[in-house]
Amino acid sequence: MKKELTEKQEKVLEFIRKFHTNNAMMPTVREIAKNFKLSIGSVQQHLRALLSKGFLVKRGSLSRGIDFPNRKTFSQVPVLGTVHAGTFLEQIEDASDYIYINTDITRNKQCFALKVKGDSMEPSGIVEGDTIVVSKGEQPSNGDIVVALVDNESAVKMYFKEKGKIFLKSTNPKYPTLSSDDYDIDIVGKLIYLVRQYKG
Repeated sequence: MKKELTEKQEKVLEFIRKFHTNNAMMPTVREIAKNFKLSIGSVQQHLRALLSKGFLVKRGSLSRGIDFPNRKTFSQVPVLGTVHAGTFLEQIEDASDYIYINTDITRNKQCFALKVKGDSMEPSGIVEGDTIVVSKGEQPSNGDIVVALVDNESAVKMYFKEKGKIFLKSTNPKYPTLSSDDYDIDIVGKLIYLVRQYKG
């Protein structure tokens, strides 16, 4: 039987639950500390209590390594860096974080996640700061949103293929369409899920 929680521990646990519901990932210690205006040490004490009382479990030493017990329907997806919805400034990097996505979404897929920068896809609901989940190597259809390497720099665009040529379009009209006639375009994968960061 789980031990009772203090009022502060209940509030921390409720914040973790809401954060996870809104973001499909667990908060970091710093995000919890910022929400409650507490020190890192105080948050770590509350988390240790929640762990010892069975309300949370620890999964490795990841920055978002706390989890709910017996939660087996979510897959860990690595965040590989930044993708630009706009101008190209930065290539895809090595894993920097992890998010947890419902296994029904990721099943039978090789997935990774990227943080979005830029505004070229805002009209389609993809804004700077979002995290997109990509199915690597999945063949897109016309109108799908993809992550591509354009002259070896990462971009998120809408995919079209006509008469053997690839076109990458932004939904923000201020950005031009990119064509495989002018750029070396390699489709990395198709967008299958989007996570928006909690701003509270």
